[in-house]
Amino acid sequence: MKLSMFIATSALAVAISTPLAAETACDATMMHGSIAQLSDTHATVNTSVLINATPAAVWATLTDFDAMANWSSGTLQGMTGEIEDGGSVTITFIFGTTEDGAPNVMEIPHTLIYKEGSVMGWSDPFPEDIGGGHDNHLYRVEACGDQTLFVQSDEIVGNPYAANFVAQLLPMYQMFNAELKAEIEGQS
Repeated sequence: MKLSMFIATSALAVAISTPLAAETACDATMMHGSIAQLSDTHATVNTSVLINATPAAVWATLTDFDAMANWSSGTLQGMTGEIEDGGSVTITFIFGTTEDGAPNVMEIPHTLIYKEGSVMGWSDPFPEDIGGGHDNHLYRVEACGDQTLFVQSDEIVGNPYAANFVAQLLPMYQMFNAELKAEIEGQS
C-alpha cells in the first residue's frame, strides 16, 4: 500500500464545511459534510444525507453486502464474516485508483461495532506504514419524521496524516451517501 495514495497534496489547517440547506438535520434537503482538524494527529469527517424511506429500508440496503457493489462505486463495497457486535469481518473497499487507472480494491480486516437497525462500524488501529494511530468509523441510521437521516463519520486519531486522510475521505463518503440515497429512493 502506497502512502501517497492516502495523502492529499494540500494541507488542511482549518475546518471546512459544506452548508446544510436548513437549520436541523431533519429539515435538511441536501447532503451535509464537514471535516475538522482537532490537533496535528487528530481529525474528523462527518457526513449525512436525508433519505426518503424508513430506517428499516435504509438499514436493509446498507447491510445487503452481497448487492452493495452493484450500486456503490467507491469506498465500501461489501463485508464478509461475523456480522454481529464484536465480530471479525473483512471489508472490501475501493480507495481511488492504481497507477494504471484501475480501481484500488482493498480487503481490510476489522472488528465490527454493530447494533441491529441503527449502527455499524469499527474502531481499529491503522497500519504503521501509513502512520499508525486509530480509525473510528461509524454508519448510523436515525429516524427523522417519516424519513431517515443516514450519517457516516470517521475519526482518525494518533496519525500524522489525519487531516489529509479526512480531506480525501469527505468526497468519497458523500458519494457513497448519495449512491445509497439513490439506490433506496429508486426502489420506491
